Amino acid sequence: MRGKVVIYDDDLYFPLFVKGGTRYKVVMGGRGSAKSYTISTALLVRSYEDDGTILFTRYTLTNAEVSILPEFLDKIKRLDWGADFVQTGNDIVNTRSGGKILFRGIKTSTGINTAALKSIPKLKMWVNDESEELVDETVFDTIDLSIRYNNAPGEVWIVANPPDIDHFLYRRFFKDMGVEDVWNGVKDNVTYIHTTYLNNPYLPPEYVALAERCKEVDREKYEHIWLGHFAMHKEGLIYKGWKEIGDDYWPNNLPCWYGIDWGFANDPAAVVRVTFDELRHVLYVKELMYATGMLTADIARVIREDIYNRHREHEVGGKHVSWAKGRLFRLEETGTTEIPRGDDFAKSLVEAGFVGWEVDDIREWAASIERMDGEIYCDPARPEQIREMKINHGLWAMAAVNTDKVGRIEYLKYFDVRFIGENIEHEVRNYRWQTSKTDKTQYINKPQDGGDHLMDAISYGAVTHLRRLGIANKLGEK
Repeated sequence: MRGKVVIYDDDLYFPLFVKGGTRYKVVMGGRGSAKSYTISTALLVRSYEDDGTILFTRYTLTNAEVSILPEFLDKIKRLDWGADFVQTGNDIVNTRSGGKILFRGIKTSTGINTAALKSIPKLKMWVNDESEELVDETVFDTIDLSIRYNNAPGEVWIVANPPDIDHFLYRRFFKDMGVEDVWNGVKDNVTYIHTTYLNNPYLPPEYVALAERCKEVDREKYEHIWLGHFAMHKEGLIYKGWKEIGDDYWPNNLPCWYGIDWGFANDPAAVVRVTFDELRHVLYVKELMYATGMLTADIARVIREDIYNRHREHEVGGKHVSWAKGRLFRLEETGTTEIPRGDDFAKSLVEAGFVGWEVDDIREWAASIERMDGEIYCDPARPEQIREMKINHGLWAMAAVNTDKVGRIEYLKYFDVRFIGENIEHEVRNYRWQTSKTDKTQYINKPQDGGDHLMDAISYGAVTHLRRLGIANKLGEK
C-alpha cells in the first residue's frame, strides 16, 4: 500500500481496523463524530486481508454511485491506493487481495431484499449504515445469520445515529445487556464504540458553534443529536411557547403564503396563512379553514378570498399604500385617501402623488394581488387536488416536502410562533409525542396520530417555504 493509515491502539475506532475480536461492532454517536469517514477508511483497510466479501447496506440505497461510492473513492484517491482498487458497478474490488465491498439496499422496488443478500459468496462481514432506519428485527436476524466465511464467526457492524428507546437496537444491545448508551468497551460478544464531535479535532469552528448553540437552547436535543444518547423526551408536549394574538397584531407589510392539509369526511381540511418576520425572527400563522366535507373548490375559494381581501401594506419611495378588500389607499399622517382603480390607473396614482418608477412599482404590486400570487404548499398525498387548484382555480399550488415529519417538527420547534385561530390553540396545546411501548412514563421521537391537521398544514407551509429560503432556526439549522 502506498498511502498509510495511522491509527493508535488507544483510538476509540481502533477495533474496526483489526481482524478478529467480537462478532458485533456497535458504532454510534452524535453528529460530527467522523463515523462515516472512519468506516469507509476501515473497510478499505480490511479489504486487504483476504478474498472475502464485505457487504455494505442501507435500508434504502437507490443510487450508490451518488450517495455512498464517492466517499469510498475519495478515500482511495487520498491514500493513493488507486492501483489497488477497481469499481465495477456498485462494487469495489481490491485487485491485490481479491476482496470485495458490495453496496446494496435492503429494501428495493420489489420489496425486502434479504434472499439476494443471503446468497452472496464468501460473505465475511456485514456493515449496516444508518441502522436506525432498519426497524424490523427479523430482517436484521436473517442477514446476520448469513454472515459466515471459512467457518469463521464473521463480523456485523451496526452503524447508527441513536434512534429512540423503542427501537430494537436499544433493547437488544443496550437495555438487555445492561450497557449505558454512551459506553465504550466490550461486553460478551459486542464491541461498543461511541464518539461525538468532542472526539473530532478536525471540525471547523462554525460547526462546533452549532453544537454549542444547541446546548444553550435545548439541552435535551443536544444530548440526543450531538452527544448521541437514545432519544427520550422528558415531556410530551411538542411545541412550547407559541402565543395567541389578535388580528390587529398581524404584520400586514410582509408577504404571505399558505399551507394545506387535505381532508373531507372524517378528517377536516386545514388551511393556514403564514408569514415570517425575518428581523424579529418570528413566524406568524392564521387559521383560515378547519372543516369536514370541503371540496377542492371550497378550499380554493377561501384562499382566493384571503389573497384578494386581506389587509396589506406596501412602501415605495418613502410613501405608503395599503390594500383592503380590493381597494387601494394612500396612507398619510392625516388619514387615508382611496386611489381609484379605473381605466387609467396610472393617472390615478400620479394624482395621488406618485411619480415615475413609484407608479410602476405600485401597479405591479396591485397586479400581483389580482393574479393571486402567493405560494400554496399542499400535502403531496393528493396530487389530483393540487393540479385542480392550479388548473381550475389559478392558484400557485405545489407539493410540500413530506419526507421527514419528525425532521420538520424539529426544525419548526425552534422558531418563535404567533398564531390566530381557536383550533390552532386546541391542537398546539394537545400535540404530543407518543409514549414508549415499554415505558409509558417516557416519550419517543414520534408524534401522535390524529388531532394534528392544522399542525400538519403549518408544517407543510412554514417549513417547506423557510427551508427554500435558507432560513435558519434558533439552533442554526436550515
